[in-house]
Amino acid sequence: MVRLKVKEPKHQFSVMLKPSVVAEIDKYAEKYDLTRSQLMANLMEVGLDEIRALDRLGLVQTVFMGTNIMKKFKEALFSGKVSVNEEGNIEIKQDKKK
Repeated sequence: MVRLKVKEPKHQFSVMLKPSVVAEIDKYAEKYDLTRSQLMANLMEVGLDEIRALDRLGLVQTVFMGTNIMKKFKEALFSGKVSVNEEGNIEIKQDKKK
C-alpha cells in the first residue's frame, strides 16, 4: 500500500524494546537503506492499519477475549481449581460448603 505524504508535525516518543528486537529492526533498516526511526515509524503505521481493519471485523475484541479466557483458565489450573485428566477432559473442582 502506497501512502500519500501528509505534512503533519512529528513528536518523539520512547519505547522499551528487547535488544534482539532492536537488532532485527536495525538489520532491516540497513537492508532497505532506512534509519531505525524511519523503519519503526513505517512499522507502526502499517500495524495501525492492520489493527483498524481487524477492529472493524470485531477480531481484536475476540482475540483479547480469548486471551483473557486463557489467562483465567491458567490461573484456575495452577491454583488447583481445575485439572485436566488423562483423556484431556477438563475437571472443575467444586467448593465443599459446610
